Amino acid sequence: MATPFPHAQPSNLSPIAAGRSVHSTGDSNISNDLTIIGDVSSKGSVTLDGTIEGNIYCTSLVVTANGRINGGIVANQEVTVQGQVKGTIRGRRVMLQSSAKVEGDIFHQGIGIEMGTRYDGTLRWTEDEHAFNEPLSPSSKHGL
Repeated sequence: MATPFPHAQPSNLSPIAAGRSVHSTGDSNISNDLTIIGDVSSKGSVTLDGTIEGNIYCTSLVVTANGRINGGIVANQEVTVQGQVKGTIRGRRVMLQSSAKVEGDIFHQGIGIEMGTRYDGTLRWTEDEHAFNEPLSPSSKHGL
C-alpha cells in the first residue's frame, strides 16, 4: 500500500501517495481528498472520486463526476466515466455519461455514450480478449 507523502503538501492537494504502485484485492473507493501519483492495480472494482496521475488496472471502474485520471485504464469488465479521463481506455463495456470529459482512444466490445459527453479520440471495437488483461505500456502514461 502507498504511504502518504512525508513532506509538506500543496494546499490544494490532500493526502498524496507518490512514487509507488498501489495494489488491492477487493473493492476499493478512492475518496475525493486523495491524489495518487503512480499506477493503481486492483483485482476488484474501483470507485474513483479522487485523482490518479498514472495508469489503473482493475476488474471494473467507476470514475465519478469528481474523479480524474491522467493515464490509461485497463478494466477486465466495465468502465463508467462521469468525470475526466486523459488517456487510453480499454474495457469490455465502456459507458460515457453526460458529465464525462474524455481525451483518448477507447478499445471496447460494447460502448454507450450519453448526449452531452465531451469526447475526443477514436473508438475501436476489438475481438482481442487479451486487450482487457494486458498492462499498458510502461513507457507511456497514456497507454497504447
